[in-house]
Amino acid sequence: MLKRIALATTILIGGLAASAPAFAAGVLLRSHVLVDGPMVTLGDLFDNVGERAKVQVLRAPPPGQHITVDTDWLAHVALVNGLSWKPRDLFDEASIERTGQVIGRDQIVANLRDALLGRGAQGEFTIELESRNQQMIVATDDAANVSVRDLFYDRAGKRFSATIAAGDSRLPVSGRLYATIQVPVLTHPVGRGDTVIAEDITMIPMREDMIRPATVTDIGAIVGMAAKMALRPNQPLASGDLQKPLAVTHGALVTLVLDYHGMALTAQGRAIDQGSLGDTIRVTNTHSNLTVEGVIDGTNRVRVSLISGPVALAN
Repeated sequence: MLKRIALATTILIGGLAASAPAFAAGVLLRSHVLVDGPMVTLGDLFDNVGERAKVQVLRAPPPGQHITVDTDWLAHVALVNGLSWKPRDLFDEASIERTGQVIGRDQIVANLRDALLGRGAQGEFTIELESRNQQMIVATDDAANVSVRDLFYDRAGKRFSATIAAGDSRLPVSGRLYATIQVPVLTHPVGRGDTVIAEDITMIPMREDMIRPATVTDIGAIVGMAAKMALRPNQPLASGDLQKPLAVTHGALVTLVLDYHGMALTAQGRAIDQGSLGDTIRVTNTHSNLTVEGVIDGTNRVRVSLISGPVALAN
């Protein structure tokens, strides 16, 4: 408090005598300072300082951080460097922020992958960091020069530790490698009963240890199949999610067909069961009400055998 009072007295007494030169020089404080480099200069803090603009007066904060310098410090710097600047009051201050660029998880993992491949990591794998949200802020000029240092890789346990470096910034990281395989998933929602085509599918890497026994890994087992239920995109499919497309639905009117002594005998029937091509279902003749079993060989078409054909087809 005494220090601030003394400073106020200096400002009031000394400032009166020097007020004209100070305003004539036009030296003005910048209340918010943004710097790119590691040092803060007079030109960063004050306007109109002429040839002294490049004089370094303070180390800048780390990239992405800021500091505040108070009235006493600013007055001292101005005095030492011969600037005709006096604080307006006891609360004049400057906030100094250093610019930076975020190096996110994806870039960190990409750099680690290259380094691990160089150390003998093989096959398809994904990298899991122990801290999932790790990132670092580096000086803008250093963002293109990210490197991996002090890499330790345990091939047997698939574990690693390293230091991510960019300029003066350092970030310790550790994690594990997991083997992956390519798994087919849908690119968009597919409704119940809709048939999946090749254009509906893309492949994504998935950790082997997270693949369930029923997960479909062969794209050929999906194309041409129908969804038993509404299916979401970007999710692994289980064998129970799919079925052969229905050629006959329950209660549908179907054509019963029998090849008998070179003739194709037909009758109308109503399906008791539903099924796909090749399935055996029961059908009731709509005229005789007799029930017969037959094999679906087309959409709403059921072929019956010689054993039950003539009776079942009889009107």
